[in-house]
Amino acid sequence: MSDTIQPEVRRRVRIRYDHSSLACPFGMPEISERVLGDISVFSTEPDAGCTLLKKKIAQFEGTAPENIVCGNSAAELVYRVVLGLRPKKALVCAPADSEYKRALLENGCDVSEYMLSQENNFALTTEFADFITRDTDIVIICSPNYPTGELVTPYTLSRIAQRCRDNNTILICDERYLQLVRNSDRFSAKHCPGAHMIVLRSVSETFGMAGLGLAYAVFAADKIAQIVGAAGPPVFIPAPAQAAGAAALDDEVYLKRARRIMDDERRYLSEELTRVGMMVYPSQANFLLIRCSLPLDELLARRGFRIRSYADITGLGEGFFGIAVRRRADNKRIVAEIERILRIREYLTL
Repeated sequence: MSDTIQPEVRRRVRIRYDHSSLACPFGMPEISERVLGDISVFSTEPDAGCTLLKKKIAQFEGTAPENIVCGNSAAELVYRVVLGLRPKKALVCAPADSEYKRALLENGCDVSEYMLSQENNFALTTEFADFITRDTDIVIICSPNYPTGELVTPYTLSRIAQRCRDNNTILICDERYLQLVRNSDRFSAKHCPGAHMIVLRSVSETFGMAGLGLAYAVFAADKIAQIVGAAGPPVFIPAPAQAAGAAALDDEVYLKRARRIMDDERRYLSEELTRVGMMVYPSQANFLLIRCSLPLDELLARRGFRIRSYADITGLGEGFFGIAVRRRADNKRIVAEIERILRIREYLTL
């Protein structure tokens, strides 16, 4: 991922409004706050095997604890999968999270990139499935896709999963942003049959606990989970993160409220940015992909706002930026600032 701001800009101003963080903007659930409020949790030795946490995740996901592997982030879990399974050939999308390609290349895998069409709003279609062959060892997709925000439709997902089953190909579906989407369960790859399926989730980002660093992978096959869990150095998840994460999974009200508010705020921010002159691409995630001919990240940074630049993302480049959807007051504030920047630019070109 990229959220590059020029170092000289960073030194001159203090960032007060962070629209680059993709964690849920509503803070952690109250039940997790209460857990962390008990200071004894900070002096507790962490459970190296995450036994209780895995049981809670398994209950939440409707699977067995043996099918769960925990980690500090979804990106770390991708590295662990690649390290454990050692694929020779991979297929990924572009634009997508650059960590996928980096993890594959660092482990000697040959990577093919399927370019998503800007004319089709970077949507992943069934055509992608045609590029999965007998030689493809692993496929990685993301839904909603980072950085575009587009969901993979259930039909497209089923076609991709079927093609992977037919070719004995591992399919990783990164769903770290999916749980903040309304009717999210309908779009999850965990419903696709087959031992080849791996689904990634992020407790940290879903429940507004980015600083705790907690994610997990759900495997359709416990044997593959065992291989991946044993790959690489031991995972260290501090006791506070395990306890707060396990508690968050019990809070169904939090997720329902977050999805409803996020849906309203994404629509508001998208419409307002369009109104002031931004090119805004369709998104179902808690972030928006926009296009602007100005160096918007640097101009906003001078005013204390941080957004993401996608200048170094394959398939995007200069002029593409990412803005996280936040609370209404935050969304109003950044729209007003962007509108001010565009008006000044228009005045200077008269």
